[in-house]
Amino acid sequence: MKAIKVRFKRFAIIRRSRMWVAIGVALMIASWAIFFSSARYSEEFTGWVSLGIEWNVDTQTLESWIVWYLSDNNYEDVKVSIEEGNPTVIKIHTKVTNDEMVATLSKQTQQYLLDSKAITSINQIVQQTVTWPSVWSYMQKAALTALIVWLLFIIVYMMFSFAAIRNYISPAILAFVTIGTMVFDISIPSGAYGLWMHINSTIQIDTIFIIAILTTMWYSINDTIVIFDRIRENLQHKATGKDVSHGKIFEDSLRQTMRRSIGTSVSTLLVVIAMFMFGSGVIKWFSFAIGIGIIAWSYSSIFIAAPLAYIISGKIRKSNKNH
Repeated sequence: MKAIKVRFKRFAIIRRSRMWVAIGVALMIASWAIFFSSARYSEEFTGWVSLGIEWNVDTQTLESWIVWYLSDNNYEDVKVSIEEGNPTVIKIHTKVTNDEMVATLSKQTQQYLLDSKAITSINQIVQQTVTWPSVWSYMQKAALTALIVWLLFIIVYMMFSFAAIRNYISPAILAFVTIGTMVFDISIPSGAYGLWMHINSTIQIDTIFIIAILTTMWYSINDTIVIFDRIRENLQHKATGKDVSHGKIFEDSLRQTMRRSIGTSVSTLLVVIAMFMFGSGVIKWFSFAIGIGIIAWSYSSIFIAAPLAYIISGKIRKSNKNH
């Protein structure tokens, strides 16, 4: 009796390039829609006022009174928390857009404490802490400038590092795809974080989230460049004039790096899962964003970066032949 040999057709990635890219674009659009519809910024970004008073107060009554008073004075999303102690700390968080609004908020709150007899003298306010929106505005501009410079360095690096294969694929295409893939990789954790904010009202966009997104960006670019570097090596060794099959070279390159990429991602993800399960507070939020980012960049490096580069380079080669 003859043995029956069953051949399984290898799953092709490059052949389905348009499908993978379309899925990625759809996920990216949905993620940003969820993120911006649920975005809620912490006091680090919007400004806040904290007052310490030496006086015994009915905290629950005073909280509701201050919320009512500030809301009546056109402040939006007012949140007040009072911590009893020595001194008693009144922390006010509301939507403010400039430093003048924070200064006015502080003065109005102090005046209200006097008018409502919560304190009898302004001297009973023994401490005051104010966070100005301009601080975040300055940090935002500095971070944006640093990010732009960093991306320019990445582009310059790729233009020189991949110059040897410019006859097969433009380094500019690889640089463009690397940045585009990075945008996808930060959109997925942003969308997941937005969904979490929608479910849990205590979750906010803060510096921990920003750090998680910046970490995701770095890993995303690194993972994508690893894939492209293998494509570069294979193009240099296997591409021979008209006999070159770009599709096969891209496919083989993905196969050769896939195990390494997935292995690295899984080992990192296991650590992050442990942090999420046993951590709390900011550790839990950070590990959640990073964990989703790991899944995103694992998908994009295999199913978006190389397929998108293959699609664009194919269209350019076809256009050049027609001319």
